[in-house]
Amino acid sequence: MADEADRREAEREAALVERLRKGDGRALDELFRRHRDTAYGIAYRLVGSREDALDVVQEAFIHVMRGVQTFRGQSSFRTWLYRIVTHAALDYRRWRSLRTSETLDAEAMVEPTASGPSQRTPQEEAAARDLRQAIDKALMNISEKNRAALVLFAIEGMSYKEIADVLSISVGTVMSRIFNARQRLRELLETEIG
Repeated sequence: MADEADRREAEREAALVERLRKGDGRALDELFRRHRDTAYGIAYRLVGSREDALDVVQEAFIHVMRGVQTFRGQSSFRTWLYRIVTHAALDYRRWRSLRTSETLDAEAMVEPTASGPSQRTPQEEAAARDLRQAIDKALMNISEKNRAALVLFAIEGMSYKEIADVLSISVGTVMSRIFNARQRLRELLETEIG
């Protein structure tokens, strides 16, 4: 049943891509609506700030709009888009590091998306917020390659194969990068949280 739903969804998305190729702006709007939250989550965790993540997502969708004619459909649109977002975020970080020596302020980071009403106490909310800030701060201290693989896997829920397609690397390399990122994250959090 899930396979049939996935197939229908892939067909709907392919139809949207085809409409976009023909210049239908509403198709781009729909693709943006479908993928903006996940694209933003990837960008945010790779660049570390809300404003930069929004810039990255905007740049990625501009790239989609300009490059849709070259999209051959060898992967899903989702995989293609997340590859663009990931590379745009990594390029942005490199560009920014060349332009400024400012460090990221983990306390100023904003959580990418707000969930519904919480059933936690204020103390539990504060502890969860502190943990999220510690994780976000630690993520910024993991190499870009390993962080990208970990974010796509642990936060965005992508499979090893999807990550390999997005990052243009082998599944084995994906597994190695995720393993190394987890090890480094554990070390950083043990130091931070104690």
